[in-house]
Amino acid sequence: MNAFHQTALYLLGALTISACTISPLQKNTELVNKSIPNTVIPEQFEAGKISDKDLARVDDAWLKQFNDPELNTLVLEALQNNPSIRVIAARRVQSEALVNAAGGAQYPGIGAIGNSGGKVGSSGTGLTGFYIGANWELDLWGRVRSAVAGAEQNAKAINADQDAVRLSLIAALAKSVWLARSLQEQAQLAKANADASQKITELMQAREKIGASSASEVAIAKVNAAQAQELSVNAATARDQALRAVEALLGRYPKAELLKTTNLPALPKPVAPGLPAELLERRPDVIAAEARVNSAFYLADEKRLARLPKISLTAGYGYLNSQIFTLINGASTSFGVGANVALPLFQGGAIEAQIAYQNAEAQAAMANYGKVVLAAFNDVENALSGEASWREKTNQLHTQLIEQKHLMKNTEAEFQIGRIDQRQIQQQRIKTNIIDINWHQGQVDALSQRVNLYLALGGSAE
Repeated sequence: MNAFHQTALYLLGALTISACTISPLQKNTELVNKSIPNTVIPEQFEAGKISDKDLARVDDAWLKQFNDPELNTLVLEALQNNPSIRVIAARRVQSEALVNAAGGAQYPGIGAIGNSGGKVGSSGTGLTGFYIGANWELDLWGRVRSAVAGAEQNAKAINADQDAVRLSLIAALAKSVWLARSLQEQAQLAKANADASQKITELMQAREKIGASSASEVAIAKVNAAQAQELSVNAATARDQALRAVEALLGRYPKAELLKTTNLPALPKPVAPGLPAELLERRPDVIAAEARVNSAFYLADEKRLARLPKISLTAGYGYLNSQIFTLINGASTSFGVGANVALPLFQGGAIEAQIAYQNAEAQAAMANYGKVVLAAFNDVENALSGEASWREKTNQLHTQLIEQKHLMKNTEAEFQIGRIDQRQIQQQRIKTNIIDINWHQGQVDALSQRVNLYLALGGSAE
């Protein structure tokens, strides 16, 4: 049988045996049953059982639901300039490189060597020649394919991790922008309260001169004014810190530049959270944990398959000539094909140790998957109940603000007809500003809870 027929038979056998498939991926439902066997997933989120029929569906592009043009612009800036984004890009390149490195073993390796020299050349033989050879490991048992599949799953996990980082950046920026806006407004209200308290102190001092107020009442007014001034300073400091946090997320120098608006977006209507099982396919951290389980099992399979023979096809072409030794018929050329078989007979327990290590790694990945899934369910339940709670709180704060403003108008009307003096006006103004500050903070907290809910439910922001 000539070399061509032998090569054809080798290739035919390789293609036939290589058609065998490797271990299938484990689906998330299987992983849940294995990783947290004592946990029963309900058909619906417990905190999501609300009677409100006017619900919005879970939208992957949740950022647009806030209808905040300035925030959308700032998000684009952050995605271009924040250093974390460059880290994400580098990690994605790394994950692709790992897959390509593992996949290279599926193809033939080709190499070449050559030598040239006279009678006193570097080798001292006077040999001139070259050799080009190819070697291709036949993946008969699926070892190489298991390694490639493991690398692909690892890359999937890395990419999911980076998706989570990207989402966290967008969420942090959104909450920071709203907080900074609120604190800008709160700083102005706190300054107005400090001014009103100072005005009350001046009125009390004037009344003391005419005997209408006591020295104790004046002292109390001065204490209140000093406290209001302290709160004003604290509010300004908090505002500047929040603005710097926004600028740091944007990749700017943190100089506490004011935002264009202090308006906060309206809280979107409640969302229908879907089913708990759907969460396993939406959250990046769950996707990453699932991919790491599959990667670990593929790598464990690769270690087990290392005990089987490695069969490789080889082919080569060479040329050889010497100025010292006389070769038959002068210069010699040759071409040949063949096959190599390598079987690990004794490795001192190294292979078994690697198998045991990788099996333990797979079990750890499985346990971690269960941990991540439980944390995801807990995040959603907390976010659903938290958002419902803050929605009710903001409604109550809004009611308080409306009623306080009515009271403020009534107080001003009483002042116009001379029933009260400026002290009551300033006192009611302070109360109104305090409730307004609480209302703004409540809005921020409610909006932040909605962002937390979107993060808990998974999906993209854009």
